[in-house]
Amino acid sequence: MWSPAKYGGLKVVRLPHDSIWKPDILLYNNADVSSYKSSISTNVIVTSDGNVTWLSMVIFRSSCAVNVKYFPFDEQNCSMLFSSWTYDGFQLNMLKVGQDGDLSNYIPNNEWTLVKLHVVRNVVYYSCCAEPYPTVTYTIQMRRKPLFYVFNMILPCLLITLVALLGFYIPSDSGEKVTMGITTLLSMTVFLMLVTESMPPTSDVLPLIGLYYGITIAIVSFATAMTVMTLNVHNKGQRGAEVPNIVRKICFGVLAKILCIKMHSTGSATTEKLASKCAESGMSSYIQLRKSNNTSNMKRDNSPNRMTVLDFLPADGMDKDTFHNNLPENGGLPPTSRFSMRLGLAGTSSGDGAVSDNFERQFLRVLNRINQTIEMNEIRLAEEDRRNAIKYEWQQVALVVDRMLLFVFMVTTLGVTYGIMFQAPNSSRFILGLDSD
Repeated sequence: MWSPAKYGGLKVVRLPHDSIWKPDILLYNNADVSSYKSSISTNVIVTSDGNVTWLSMVIFRSSCAVNVKYFPFDEQNCSMLFSSWTYDGFQLNMLKVGQDGDLSNYIPNNEWTLVKLHVVRNVVYYSCCAEPYPTVTYTIQMRRKPLFYVFNMILPCLLITLVALLGFYIPSDSGEKVTMGITTLLSMTVFLMLVTESMPPTSDVLPLIGLYYGITIAIVSFATAMTVMTLNVHNKGQRGAEVPNIVRKICFGVLAKILCIKMHSTGSATTEKLASKCAESGMSSYIQLRKSNNTSNMKRDNSPNRMTVLDFLPADGMDKDTFHNNLPENGGLPPTSRFSMRLGLAGTSSGDGAVSDNFERQFLRVLNRINQTIEMNEIRLAEEDRRNAIKYEWQQVALVVDRMLLFVFMVTTLGVTYGIMFQAPNSSRFILGLDSD
């Protein structure tokens, strides 16, 4: 200290920093041993009343416990503790100028937003010494800007998940349902690797974005497994097993109405009735033919002048070409008497009647065989229609299950996204646009 009047009114003197005594104030949680070497040596300002001011410039790097629970919507509080290394509180006292730090020269950061810088003075007593040791702690409260991570990690994950769920909308006949699910799983695995590279390695807590990726991967995996199940349902009709009534009632009676799916009638009941009717008609036709064979003589006796089917058949020993050549052009009866085999005429001899009966029995056997062949074809076609109806019904069941799973997984994905992302205290600020600073 000096009197300015004795020194020509000199009140302030600037001296080199190494020419005066300086306290050994250090950063206790220092993370860079070379930080003091990088400090800029500035002059010391000394006033006439004994006040000494040293405005030194230095870059500090301190250790900080980072909590990545709400990453990328996290908020970190890092402290910088300053105190003397050798002087106690009786020899060197440390005081704080104000409650908050000076942020007038703060340069904004692109990744973090500085929320607050507050100062706290504490007095620490160690077990070795009875003297107090004052400390000054600067707590830096900063909030991460999540736009980069939302746009490059969260949004692609959500879109990939929604695209994977659209696999339920792909027709089962395309053969790309399972392939699409596996492809989306691989894509999400790549994004998960990018997330792990962006976060500090820690096992204390699972990050929010890691939890989101894990749940979405589980959802896509389960959706792929359900796709395999729906493909099995789609192809189940090929084995001929009918749809159970309880499944038909639930899918067609309840779920189809809820999901607004228009069901088309399969016609399985109609084809079953047709098949049974064809089987019954085939047996009845055979019985009618047998009856007509047994009663042919009676018809000949009762209708002597009536033409039967045999009138249009070739006589015994006549080949097919001769028969067609002797047919009249106008489609009438054959002119020769060999084609006029009337049954029951007065002039018919007993020998001709025996030939006619033999021919009629052979002809009825041929007709019976033709009728059986036709009926068997009808039964086969009806059975094929029934199987096709069963296949179509199982395909409709698979369609209803696909739409139901699409709705369930879509709601689950959106609910999980909302539930996980809004756990963070700062996620709502980002959604509402309050983090623009």
